[in-house]
Amino acid sequence: MKYQAGEYEATHSSPVWRDRSNFVFAAHLGTKGGENEWEQLWGQKVAPQRFVLCCIPFFVQDVALGDEVETDGDFVFQRVVRSSGQVTFRVWFGGQEATKRDSLVREIEAMKPLKEWSSENLLALSVPAAEAQQLADYLQLRENEGLLQYETGRS
Repeated sequence: MKYQAGEYEATHSSPVWRDRSNFVFAAHLGTKGGENEWEQLWGQKVAPQRFVLCCIPFFVQDVALGDEVETDGDFVFQRVVRSSGQVTFRVWFGGQEATKRDSLVREIEAMKPLKEWSSENLLALSVPAAEAQQLADYLQLRENEGLLQYETGRS
């Protein structure tokens, strides 16, 4: 399957490792209403169809920042070749007033995750596996308080 112009594609306007990346490829997210959906991924090319992922996935499951991944001949993500040991979290702030969202983001930033914004309400986070439980505990607490929703990047 190959991306076709006009299909939905989530993009990364500020990939966390933009300075390391030298290639953009795609991941198929599935179909919605009969239309294909994609996520644009930034990578550092290390072999003809292998890349180190230089962005934090907003939607793609089971791949994380720094993973070495393989694509097909059309440069569509196929699989993780080597894990980086990073853990992805996605945080949805929908419905929160801006001042409350900003306060939550400052609390999250104090834990020093790498981060990328997809929109004013969707934040992707990446932390080493050793730090993932602390972040998950914080996010779960805030979710229980009704302040955000979160998920991990693993299916």
